[in-house]
Amino acid sequence: MAAKKKALAHRKPVPRHTRKYQFRNNHPQDQHVEDILDFWKQGRREITNLRKAIELYYALEQGELTALFDQFPQYKDQFAPNGLNLIEQFQAMLQQVRLPAADPQPVSAGPRALNAPALAMPVFEDDDQDTIILHKSTSTDAASNFINAMKGLLQ
Repeated sequence: MAAKKKALAHRKPVPRHTRKYQFRNNHPQDQHVEDILDFWKQGRREITNLRKAIELYYALEQGELTALFDQFPQYKDQFAPNGLNLIEQFQAMLQQVRLPAADPQPVSAGPRALNAPALAMPVFEDDDQDTIILHKSTSTDAASNFINAMKGLLQ
């Protein structure tokens, strides 16, 4: 007698429909997508992964990050770190930035004097006068010249 074949359990058929897409020849992005789809097809995961990818893309367009964290929980800390982790990261950054204070310099209140050479200050005269007087002056001379020039403009 011939050996009987085991009857396989038949699944109930699921109604389906087909969509067709075209990819551009010699286009790097289209070729890359087609390679990914071929790889998924070999593992019988093409439609499942396409479904997941489209759902995730749509959710991200709508600003819903929960879909991303449901699919990829390992990225949750990068987008929404917990408070303790943030504090530890902040302390580590402070320790890297902190400079050793070997010889702290005293902080003086008020403006500091600049070590700049004394320059001859211009003397501002009225436009009505024909002569311009240029001479080396002190800061008080420059201030008085400026005040006198302003008085002349206001009169």
